[in-house]
Amino acid sequence: MSNVKKIFNETSKLLWQFKWYIVPYILFYLHLLMSYFMPSKKNYCIWENEEWYNFDLRIYVKITELMLIIFLLLFLIGTSNMRNHPLIAKCIFLSSLWFLAVFLEII
Repeated sequence: MSNVKKIFNETSKLLWQFKWYIVPYILFYLHLLMSYFMPSKKNYCIWENEEWYNFDLRIYVKITELMLIIFLLLFLIGTSNMRNHPLIAKCIFLSSLWFLAVFLEII
C-alpha cells in the first residue's frame, strides 16, 4: 500500500510541475468535446469559404471523433515523456494553443 502511495505522490508532483502546460491542453480538449456534443456548421470553419465545401453532419461528427482520439493519444504521449523528455512533453502540451488558433481561424 505504501508503494502505491509513493507512486501517486511522485506522479502528483510531476503533474504539478507541468500544470501550466497541461491546463491549456485540457481546455482545448474540452473545446473539442463541446464541438462533438454540440455540432454546428460555425464550429467547422476551416474550409467554409471554399466553393467545394459542403457541410455534412455525419462527416463532421466522425472527423471530430477522430480528432478527440488523436489528441487523447497525443496527451498520453506527452504525459509519458514528462520525466525523461520534458521539452518534448512541453511542446506537445503547448501545441494545443496552435491547434486552437487554427480551429478558431485566428491564424
